[in-house]
This record gives sequence, structure tokens and C-alpha cells, in this order.
Amino acid sequence: MNNIKNIVAAVVFCSIFIQSCEKEYSSIFDPAQNVPPVVKNVQAPDTLIVPLADTLKISLSVDASDADGVNELTSVYFNTFRPDGSPSSSNPFQMFDDGNIVANGDLVKGDGTYSRIIILPPGTTKGKYRFDFQAIDKSNELSNVISHFMVLK
Repeated sequence: MNNIKNIVAAVVFCSIFIQSCEKEYSSIFDPAQNVPPVVKNVQAPDTLIVPLADTLKISLSVDASDADGVNELTSVYFNTFRPDGSPSSSNPFQMFDDGNIVANGDLVKGDGTYSRIIILPPGTTKGKYRFDFQAIDKSNELSNVISHFMVLK
């Protein structure tokens, strides 16, 4: 009789242990968990000549996607760093996928290409600038970063 009680106790213990392991495992590895967004295909000039007396408009764009759905993206942006490595005081610069070519340089609304027009005033410091493009989704997951360098002459 003791053997049967021990076997029943062992089976109950194993069942509880296995159930707790399954819950713990699924919270560690859940294939339905969020996937971070991805940015790729930066379109921006490599070298520009800054005019002495005029402003210069530059259109920048990057493709952004999220495997969890296009509506999961909350922000696509870039940060700019001056030739001395210091960040721009206006960082981050929001990018747009709104089809507003005049205001933002974006050609087609909702196509996954995010754009921004920046304006360089006369006298902009010459040198090599770094632009870091990135996206964030509703789960606050950050995408990869793509760095693009632009030389102003």
C-alpha cells in the first residue's frame, strides 16, 4: 500500500513539475513574441556642396518594416552627429510615410518608405556628418541602426 501511495505522490509531483516547466518555458520562448522592426535602403547623398548664399534642401529616406505588421511601427527617425561627433540639438528627426512630397519629401503614403526634408542654411559647418536611422515599434523594440555619412563641402 505504501508503494502505491509513493507512486501516486510521485506522479502528482511530476505532473505539477512538468506543468510549471511548460509555463516557465513558454514565457521564455514564445514564437508569438514581438519581432523588432527593420530599417534598410537609406537614400541620401554622400557629398554635397553647401552654397555660400542660399539654403540647401536635402531629401532623406529609409525603408522600414515590422514583421508583426506595418501598423506596429510607432516611429521612424534619424539622429544627426556633427563633424566633431557631437549630436544635433534637434535629435531625433521624425520621418514620414504620408505621401506629402512638398513638406516631407515622401512620394507615396503607406509604402514603407519614410522620408524627411532637411534644410541646410548658408554657412553650415563643412565636414563629415553621420546620420543614424532607426525605427521603434509599439512594444518599444528598436530596429537595427543604419549609419550614413554625408560630406559637406
